[in-house]
Amino acid sequence: MQRYCLAAAVLAAAGVLAPAPASANSTQVLIAHGLVTQAQGQGADLFFRETFQGNGRTCGTCHPVDNNQTIEPAFIATLPSSDPLFIAEKPANQGGVPGLEIPVLMRQFGLILENVDGLQNPTVKFVMRGVPHSLSLATSITATAGFPQPQATGWSGDGSPDGTLLQFSAGAVKQHFTKTLARNAGDFRPPTATELQNMQAFMLAVGRTNELNLANVSLTDAGADVGRRIFRNSGTDPTVGVGRCNNCHGNAGANASFGDQANRNFDTGVEEVPHPGRAVQSFPFDGGLGQQLNNEGTFGDGTFNSVGLVEAADTAPFFHNNVIDTVENAVAFYSSQFFNQSPAAAAGTINLTTTQSNQVAAFLRVVNAAFNLGISIQRNNAAAQLENSSGGGCGGGGGLESSSVGVDDGCTDSIDGGFDDIEGKRETVDTLLLLANVEGADAIEVLTARSLHSSAVTLIQSAISKNNQAIASNSSNQRLLLIQSAAADFSQAKAQFGSNLNFTMGKGNLLF
Repeated sequence: MQRYCLAAAVLAAAGVLAPAPASANSTQVLIAHGLVTQAQGQGADLFFRETFQGNGRTCGTCHPVDNNQTIEPAFIATLPSSDPLFIAEKPANQGGVPGLEIPVLMRQFGLILENVDGLQNPTVKFVMRGVPHSLSLATSITATAGFPQPQATGWSGDGSPDGTLLQFSAGAVKQHFTKTLARNAGDFRPPTATELQNMQAFMLAVGRTNELNLANVSLTDAGADVGRRIFRNSGTDPTVGVGRCNNCHGNAGANASFGDQANRNFDTGVEEVPHPGRAVQSFPFDGGLGQQLNNEGTFGDGTFNSVGLVEAADTAPFFHNNVIDTVENAVAFYSSQFFNQSPAAAAGTINLTTTQSNQVAAFLRVVNAAFNLGISIQRNNAAAQLENSSGGGCGGGGGLESSSVGVDDGCTDSIDGGFDDIEGKRETVDTLLLLANVEGADAIEVLTARSLHSSAVTLIQSAISKNNQAIASNSSNQRLLLIQSAAADFSQAKAQFGSNLNFTMGKGNLLF
């Protein structure tokens, strides 16, 4: 649960400040230079900045761009008390919405109150769930044949009002943005059809848009590569442990490898794991998919959907209720009595040793670090393209080399003595570099936690330092050279992990 703090420490050690506040002006820069589409840019502006006339929250409140589009206790602890995430802690006469959350569970365990089984009696009929990251949705929402919803959204696959990603944002606004629990007209503004389409365009463009082929992947770390083989082994390879992981997380993705290779729901027994949050504040058990009352007194059939594991290592805690804290413990869960006595184990139990579980976790850490660096490279390359383009800067780029007196040209001159940056290209380049560094810091934390790839870590640190130097420089030529050199360092670090760790990155990763 300390992922955010560790990443922040890495950035601080490199002298890198946190990313600047999001800017709609930067969105227009990215659109104008063809780096994102109009719909993706408008969707990102809505996602990160639109409150829909509600309580002050945006989608970015719980899905911030600089924290893998999720929140956990360590990140939450860094926020000021004025942040709209804490709107339930204020009395109603001060604009608060008491009862919208259970603050102690949110702060200590990262749990958000969800009325997934209907909005009637919202402070009694609810479940507590972690915030799922919203990365790589394009690879995870295709529902298996016969699934009761048209698409698989949210932790139990039924997170949208009509079961589609298109309407998911409308449900989120109604659940989380409201000014009162009555959720009447005036408590928020429902998104328009065009707004929903644009937000969907953005969400489908964030993270990766392809799957790996683990059969062709080879990792240079011996333990991690054994973990890859265990992950794929359903009993056909007698030389390694039987992980069966690939059955439900094909190619470390969110889709089952059998049948139609789509997203499926499973009852893995994770809801049976004693939750430490209940020692702090009692809360209902979660019935998963569906709203029908079952014989256990919960609503649903007890199943939750598979999630992508490429993104897992730096998005702890895990499962729908944040009950597991590290990727090692998440892998070990599947060799526990809770899983092996669950309906999901009917297809085969799992009994990995601690060493074998840690090897699978090492595999997931390396894959996640490769994903992190893929985004870093993408952002650095986009920053270089902007820096090397004409307009909105000086000397043909976004630096500060010369200017014309009296003209807001994005340059420092002897008359006004300031940096005007009217087009916002300099801010866009700098923020892309800062966000590239955030992903680099994530990769460092994921790797160093288990002493993986020390030489790659050195290269990542070099890239972060060069990006930092580029941000500080007022020479466009120097900035461009540093940005390109940092991208090369990120690429060389990623290459050290192994072969065929190739991700197709969505354009939404450039938006903030």
